[in-house]
Amino acid sequence: MAGPFRLPESLRSKLAEPLGRVFGPEEARGKELAKLAREASMVVTVGDRVTETLHALDATPAVHVVDGVERRSRREPPDVPYARLVKVSNPAGTLTQGAIDGMREAFAGSKPVRVLVDGEEDLMALLAVAMAPISAIVFYGQPGVGIVAVVVNGVSKARNRALLAEMGIERL
Repeated sequence: MAGPFRLPESLRSKLAEPLGRVFGPEEARGKELAKLAREASMVVTVGDRVTETLHALDATPAVHVVDGVERRSRREPPDVPYARLVKVSNPAGTLTQGAIDGMREAFAGSKPVRVLVDGEEDLMALLAVAMAPISAIVFYGQPGVGIVAVVVNGVSKARNRALLAEMGIERL
């Protein structure tokens, strides 16, 4: 493989739609979101605010992907425990080979792990669903909408792998 793999225009509208169940701002701190997280075999978060929200609900992520940016403003990364740190570089609108390798490393090693992105982490939710174990739940933020929860199963994995293939990423 090469890279960076750029998000094609044809995928932008597909990814504008949430890929899972949406919890709006009023529900994001609610009991239903916490219950869903407790039932997951593994909690994975993508995004600084989402990571903080799940941690506040006593669902500390096994893998969390953050970039120290929220709504285009710099911020401190979330105060969430982790045992390992994986650093990757990933410019906006792309997935780099380094990001792919970093996510592979995060899922393969001991947990909890923080993947710290220099650049933008948004598209890494696609990798998270494709790489997470079955029955994990990946939570990511959808700006202006809320938190999206994707249950990792055969269908969600296949869908995300197909989306990644459209970006030119054939193998994980």
